[in-house]
Amino acid sequence: MKVVKPKELPKSTLLTTSEEFGKLIVARRTMLNLTQETAAQLCNINTQTLAKIEKGNDRAGLNNALRVARSLGIKIQFSLED
Repeated sequence: MKVVKPKELPKSTLLTTSEEFGKLIVARRTMLNLTQETAAQLCNINTQTLAKIEKGNDRAGLNNALRVARSLGIKIQFSLED
C-alpha cells in the first residue's frame, strides 16, 4: 500500500485563486490518506483531471472541482459583498 504524506491546510479559509483551491484539495486528500488514483476513482474523474485541479489549472472545469470537493468532504460556501 502506498503511503501518503499529509500536506498542510491553507492558512486562510478565504480562497481567491484556483491554486489555493488546489492546495486545499491536496491537503484534504492527503489527510484522508488517499493517493491521486484512489481519490480520482472516488470522485468519478480521471487522474489527469484531479492532477490539474490540484495544480490549480482553471481549465479542469468548475463541475469537476466541485465534485472533488464534495467527494472529499469539503463544504463550499459563498457570501456576497455589498
